[in-house]
Amino acid sequence: MIRHFSLSDLNAILKIERESFPKSPYDRMTFIHLHSLYPEHFFVYTGTTSGKEDRIWGYIIFSPEGHIISLAVLPGQRKKGVGKQLLRRAMEVPHLKGLQAEVRRSNLGARAFYLRMGFRIVGAVSNYYGNEDALIIQWTPSVPKSH
Repeated sequence: MIRHFSLSDLNAILKIERESFPKSPYDRMTFIHLHSLYPEHFFVYTGTTSGKEDRIWGYIIFSPEGHIISLAVLPGQRKKGVGKQLLRRAMEVPHLKGLQAEVRRSNLGARAFYLRMGFRIVGAVSNYYGNEDALIIQWTPSVPKSH
């Protein structure tokens, strides 16, 4: 299930963040700040494992202009459609003109994921991650053709 983030989700989000981005994880205050800026654009995916209560498996945060600030899924829940469902939820936001994100050049898994989801590489930023370039990826909704 996908729902809006609440502050009670913070510890679970921090765990996902540390496991997903060990080189540069966002901290508690960053997530609190992002939630205050974009409460309508911060979603979590919850799932149940072995009959236990719902747990957070992933999240996405993006600006109203469509900049994906972060998308992450617990390593044990990857390749199960969680990231795809979170990204699709963002793609369905009304009036969104598109989505854009930065991805480490070396992150072949993330690059392949975004390309499968209809994104394309539109540029690069030298040393975006300090010692590594970022690729700028972008998705634009297809415009319905008029008859």
